[in-house]
Amino acid sequence: MSNLLKKKAEINTTKTVDEIESAVYAHIKPYGFKKHGRTLHRFVSHDISQVIHFQSGMPTHGMGGLLCVNLGIRIPECTDRSFHPQGEMKKYYHEYECTIRSRLGIVSGKKETWYDLRKRTDKIVKSIVDEIDQYVLPAYEVLNSRDAILAHRKDYPLLDNMNSLILLDECMIYGHLGNIEKARESFDAYYETAVSEYNDKIANGRKHYLKKGERIVFMGQDITAEKDGYVTLYGASHGHIDYLDELAASIGIR
Repeated sequence: MSNLLKKKAEINTTKTVDEIESAVYAHIKPYGFKKHGRTLHRFVSHDISQVIHFQSGMPTHGMGGLLCVNLGIRIPECTDRSFHPQGEMKKYYHEYECTIRSRLGIVSGKKETWYDLRKRTDKIVKSIVDEIDQYVLPAYEVLNSRDAILAHRKDYPLLDNMNSLILLDECMIYGHLGNIEKARESFDAYYETAVSEYNDKIANGRKHYLKKGERIVFMGQDITAEKDGYVTLYGASHGHIDYLDELAASIGIR
């Protein structure tokens, strides 16, 4: 019986993931993807990366024998925070270097999926391929240029765990395209939001859940919970705003 049809009680995790990745790669290779280790990668619009990455769970975290599939789109200027990155292009980029990120399961509106590698490999492959065909490749086909990302990124919120950075990323893309006025407009809108959030945390604090007996130390506050519930932490770090001030100077919009 083919390995793709075996249900395994004891598994060779590396071999099983190899089988799954190879089968998925064979399916999406006609779309221009290349295989680099556990990463399937293609460039669109010359330097925008689209990534599908296979991640094995760590036994030390109780995730041994499990697999998840990470998704990502990398726009160079957004990653490097420079309108015109100077570094030499790599052959491929990792999912953790991407601007837009998600996982299978999340992208179809469910919880992230961790595939049990003891189950039938052919069924795992079918589940992965079906979700990629239905939710990932259609989004990748749309988000295949800077103009398209500016116009349609918000249409795919489940593909975008980093959506809080949309305005800052738009600033970088507009700057790369030479539209400094729009870059400044996006940056200022993001900056105002960051300052507003900082002021709100200073004035109103933020809620943090503690179980009875748990302790937290935060900006001069030392709180031990007397019962299960939320406590209010006051204060906020100014570090992100300082970073934005430095960024604005480095990219020349202030």
